[in-house]
Amino acid sequence: MYSLFDEPHADHEYTYRHNIGVGIIATYLGMKLGLSKENLSALTLEAMLHDVGKTRISDNIVEKPGKLSEAEYEDMKRHAIYGYELIKNIPGIPPSIALTALQHHEREDGQGYSQGKNGKDIHLHAKIVAIADVFHAMSSSSGHAVL
Repeated sequence: MYSLFDEPHADHEYTYRHNIGVGIIATYLGMKLGLSKENLSALTLEAMLHDVGKTRISDNIVEKPGKLSEAEYEDMKRHAIYGYELIKNIPGIPPSIALTALQHHEREDGQGYSQGKNGKDIHLHAKIVAIADVFHAMSSSSGHAVL
């Protein structure tokens, strides 16, 4: 049976481990914020699927250690949209899961991507996943760039 969890693992070991780490960190942050069990369950799933769109990006870009070129960075930024597209029409999946994949690189000041959302227009779970994402990437020894 096909699973969105299988895709990141198949070709991208770092992305798979990263998604698990982000899931753990985001869940911890959600607990500290006092989210309900239902919200924590959704947040955990959102965090673990936040980068599923990277499966649609070239391996040469996803697995490149160090800094990406400007063109590579533009390609990589599309992973948020690809993740949203992969998740949004799955029956029984809460809309917040696709929304978090889409918004996890948005920033409070509107300088993020993929839509340039800011502040109150960014879903709370996307904000939590963004913090967990950056923390895990910065504390990882993988050599992958922080986007």
